[in-house]
Amino acid sequence: MKSPNKQLSLRWRYHAGPGALIWQLMFTETGDLIGQKRFAADRRALFFSIDITNGKVVCDDYLLMDHHQSLPAGDGWFTGLETTIGSLVYCYAYQSESPEHKGIWALDLRDKRVVWSRPDIIFAANLDHELLVYQLSAFGGFPERHFQLIDPFTGELIRSLGLDSPAVNEIRQEVVNEEDRQQVVLSEFVTGEMTEERLALNRVGITDRARCECILTDIFTVAAVHEQSESTGLWQSLLKVFASDSLVYADSMQESVEKPCLNNFLIRRENLYYLKNKEELVCVALK
Repeated sequence: MKSPNKQLSLRWRYHAGPGALIWQLMFTETGDLIGQKRFAADRRALFFSIDITNGKVVCDDYLLMDHHQSLPAGDGWFTGLETTIGSLVYCYAYQSESPEHKGIWALDLRDKRVVWSRPDIIFAANLDHELLVYQLSAFGGFPERHFQLIDPFTGELIRSLGLDSPAVNEIRQEVVNEEDRQQVVLSEFVTGEMTEERLALNRVGITDRARCECILTDIFTVAAVHEQSESTGLWQSLLKVFASDSLVYADSMQESVEKPCLNNFLIRRENLYYLKNKEELVCVALK
């Protein structure tokens, strides 16, 4: 493990393009980072894939298509990431004028292809060897959900579970949340209470005057410090990494903006990932 008095090294960086907002990040079991980037000016949502070992862009600017209608899924804008299994990432579109998800697309972005897609089902949970999904119907004017287990590699039906039932609820109780599945550690907001995070920040001179997010590991204290200018009211967000109370890495995440840059960093295994100016993804080796 790296000596505390040595500076951490940049592993790689990825720029999503001018005007981009990197919106979602997930990791495959085969070593790729999958992300969605959004361009609000022309309402485009595109996907990208990066080999996390070397930062090589495997796939970029991938537009999810509804092959049943030969049109961009979700009008090219209302799409997102659900989960990953093996080398596959599972995407969704939104129902028209509704926050409800619609359809599942299983993508292999290394091959830049749709392995399978089904517009008739909605994702409910990742069970690793199966996907819990449901189909919507209506009875007496009330919506009903008919649950199924499907094969995540083919999209084919394994077993019908019927309506919401004790069996479905029992399955849901066993679901592992996505952060734990993908071995991702997210930041926590630090309050004025003397928590472990607050004590760690106090030791390195970050006081209560700043709004902070923090991740603690056995060796590192990673903090995003959000400060508001008294004269302009604008915010700046600084990322700082400490080891044994020594500053070993620092960078500006965003400056002179109306809102602080929140929830924009995470740790997975021995890498720190953070967003810079919303449109650049930076990977730093924590070793």
